[in-house]
Amino acid sequence: MRKTVERLLASLPESHCRELAAIVLTETEVVRKRKGGRRSRRNRRGIILGSYHPAWNHEAAWIELVVDEIVKDLPKALELLPLVRELVVGRVLFHEVGHHLDATLGSVGRTGEGGAEAWEARLSRRYFRQRYRYLRPVIPALRAMARVARGIAARRQRMRSTG
Repeated sequence: MRKTVERLLASLPESHCRELAAIVLTETEVVRKRKGGRRSRRNRRGIILGSYHPAWNHEAAWIELVVDEIVKDLPKALELLPLVRELVVGRVLFHEVGHHLDATLGSVGRTGEGGAEAWEARLSRRYFRQRYRYLRPVIPALRAMARVARGIAARRQRMRSTG
């Protein structure tokens, strides 16, 4: 996971991470033992996936990623694929970096969650266009497969919750 995060961060301009002290990879149990950060990226079930801890009291800002929750719903075979791992980790990481950029550089348009989501989309698009530009011709097919996979996952989730 560390290499994935390093690869994602390397794609960012140096000015975007200048005032960030660290990216901490952690697990759910560690987060549960203490109170969460002011801004936390949660999944649809309300589980914290990442937190941005802004600079405070002479301490630099830092980001925390809850790795076990980020990859929890990924089948093990897909977790081994760099593209898939970068998609799921990048979504959370770029969102939290978006909070940092919103706090330091400002946001185009809204601030807060809206600003972080705008930065997330912008940073993700930039990263994947650079790293996987050779996949451009097959993107429509990949999107269709992703829709099918989401449908299957949703169906399984409904079956688990009713059964």
